Amino acid sequence: ALQRAGLLAAESLARRTAEGLSDVVSALSGATTPTQVATVITRHALALGAAKAVVVLRKGEQLEVLAGPPARIRLDGQHPLARAVRTGHTAWPGHSDAVDGLPSDAVVPLLLEGRAIGAIGLAFSAESPRMGPGQRAIILTVAGQCAQALDRARLHAVEHEVADILQRSLLPRELPRLARLAAASRYLPGSADTQAGGDWYDLIPVDDHRVALAVGDVVGHGPAAAAVMGQLRSALASYLLDGHGPAAALERLDRFAARVPGAQGSTCVCLTLDSLTGELRFARAGHLPVLLVGPDGAEYSEEGAGTVLAVLGRPSYVEGTATITPGMSVLLYTDGLVERRHEVVDEGLTRLAAAAAAHRHDDPDTLVDSVVSDVLGDDPPLDDVAVVVVRLMPAPLFVTLPAVPGSLRPLRRSVAAWAVEAGLPDATVDDLQLAVGEAAANAAEHAYPDSDPDNTFDCVLRRMASGDIAVRVRDRGRWRAVPSDPGFRGRGLQVIRALGRDVRMQTDPSGTEVLFRLPVGARSAPTAPQHTPALDAAAPVVAITGDLDTQTVDEVRARLLAAIDRGGRVVVDLRQLHHLTSAGVQMLMEVADRAAHLSIVATALSVVARVLRITGVDELLAVHLET
Repeated sequence: ALQRAGLLAAESLARRTAEGLSDVVSALSGATTPTQVATVITRHALALGAAKAVVVLRKGEQLEVLAGPPARIRLDGQHPLARAVRTGHTAWPGHSDAVDGLPSDAVVPLLLEGRAIGAIGLAFSAESPRMGPGQRAIILTVAGQCAQALDRARLHAVEHEVADILQRSLLPRELPRLARLAAASRYLPGSADTQAGGDWYDLIPVDDHRVALAVGDVVGHGPAAAAVMGQLRSALASYLLDGHGPAAALERLDRFAARVPGAQGSTCVCLTLDSLTGELRFARAGHLPVLLVGPDGAEYSEEGAGTVLAVLGRPSYVEGTATITPGMSVLLYTDGLVERRHEVVDEGLTRLAAAAAAHRHDDPDTLVDSVVSDVLGDDPPLDDVAVVVVRLMPAPLFVTLPAVPGSLRPLRRSVAAWAVEAGLPDATVDDLQLAVGEAAANAAEHAYPDSDPDNTFDCVLRRMASGDIAVRVRDRGRWRAVPSDPGFRGRGLQVIRALGRDVRMQTDPSGTEVLFRLPVGARSAPTAPQHTPALDAAAPVVAITGDLDTQTVDEVRARLLAAIDRGGRVVVDLRQLHHLTSAGVQMLMEVADRAAHLSIVATALSVVARVLRITGVDELLAVHLET
């Protein structure tokens, strides 16, 4: 009976040992990083009865702790872990204190083909039973499995890095810069424990006014998928550059893919866009639908659907068409953006369309970032993500108006409408309105000796390939001579030079031309003032609303002078002012010269505060900025 009980106990122990080893092997098979491997080992070491456990990995002439208290150990030192790695010998001392806070009752080297790549350190409490041969054998077996798992994790990391580098090298370093198109792209690799995939995109100028845009996804991951991706991208680009339309290009790409191992089942969408007409033609090989983003929202076009690449017996590829207007965007993407585990893809597509609609007025760069952030949230994508946005920009704006002060407001409305279609950031629109308004005001004030409505000026706005805005304002008169004492005048050109680049003023017998370039998105974010003067609590307040320009300065001047005549002091409230020109600045300086004390209150970080800063008013007068 005793013998039978002993056999049963041994059998039970063997079964539990086998189950434990099976659990270790299973857990290690799912660990793809060295840290994950070390975490599995320490967890199972504790299950075997250890009170503490640490895993160290050899890094040059040091040992780095993967799981356990953060530390580094010199390989040539006398620490038990260092000796085990140097010698490759297991140490089975009795119960002893940890060295440098690292457990070292038992130290087992991690051997790979006879070479120690690291070690496991274990500590046992005084109450722990003495390790017998069976327990030591289990620990040695676990150590062997750990060494192999760490090597697999290392190779996995290297392969992931190689695939990622290869994939990024095959993607465009930057998108072409085009005058009538604004484009932005993003590529996000999948989570760190997945291999790089075969997502790709391309933007190709086909001729002077047509571009081709393509996005694709190769089946599989790793260097092989990246290599296939590079071949498909290059082949499609050559077909599109040869003048083939989207459907015809996909037909040729399909035949090419059939000859490339690993290309079967890949998806692709390609389109051409005519920047003169807004005509959009597109075809899809098993890819998700094109998303059109306009002023009224975002909508998918389900046309142009076709079969994935390299499938025998498929129907011919067909094209879908659409016409977009300036200000509209086309958004292409790969499935990593919209697919989630335990979720149908329609839910992801709905989420993407809602995000694009919410940010439809943003410039393409901001639109891409906002869409990716809204759709993915805080979680990294499980699969690679490629996103490209192309926005059709408006044709150059040509405006001819009478050279009178009353033309400045219609000009501002025309500039605002053009800027909306161009998708310019709000800060850029503010600067554009200020600079263009000053150039036009100079033409209206200085070019002609009278206010004949037949006297006109031209304003031209044009988006450059760099994304900057080229501005030209021209009159056909002869500027009146600047007086020897300009007084408080001359701040219009000061504003233009502060905001623009490459500012030139050219005068000849046919008229005067002001040219400059306005950078888009280059202005640094304004900062709130550290200190502003206190308001004059005893002075009367004159609030100015709307616009303070050549049309309103006389009326506002009269109000301010009346307040000064009553008491000599006045506070000018500009918090509800929308537009301040140099004519308004000149008037404020003239009135301040007649007042005993004039102070200004404005909203910090506003366009009005920016004008006060550019013209130097904030240094000459008491300007209180409210946050």
